[in-house]
Amino acid sequence: MRELPPQLAASYSEIELPLNEPMSEKELLGVIQDSLTADYQKRWAENMLYKHEKGESFSSSYPYPLQVWQMGGQTLISMGGEVVVAYANKFKQIYGQETFVIAYSNDVMAYIPSVTILEEGGYEGYVSQMVYGLPNTWKPEIEALIIAEVARLNEQAAVSGAAIAIGAE
Repeated sequence: MRELPPQLAASYSEIELPLNEPMSEKELLGVIQDSLTADYQKRWAENMLYKHEKGESFSSSYPYPLQVWQMGGQTLISMGGEVVVAYANKFKQIYGQETFVIAYSNDVMAYIPSVTILEEGGYEGYVSQMVYGLPNTWKPEIEALIIAEVARLNEQAAVSGAAIAIGAE
């Protein structure tokens, strides 16, 4: 193990992660009537259809929490949601292999997929938002938005961390 200097800095923000447009009433009815659709997906579609019929508005984005900690030169990135491993791999590539990425931090709203996972679909890219009651899937630009915001937070923490020393004389 290497010794870390007694310095601590942190930065936090919430960014709006955009969601795709909600399904139309016709699309929702198709989900409900499809015999191959899982029960929880049908319940989600029924709930969304009910909201459509009541004239409720749907969220077009979700306030997504991100946080960067600099602890004596060690970078820790905390991310909301159930984050796919592509983010940890990307951040380790950018900030070094000792970068520590933590998911399920400050909020859990669904899987946070990469562009690749969104294109592949499946549970993480297409269905998990239903389980959490979101009106649709994430837009592909969420990956770039997250990476850019972590870079900004990391820079902010590094600048503020230069002035903060815990336990130093």
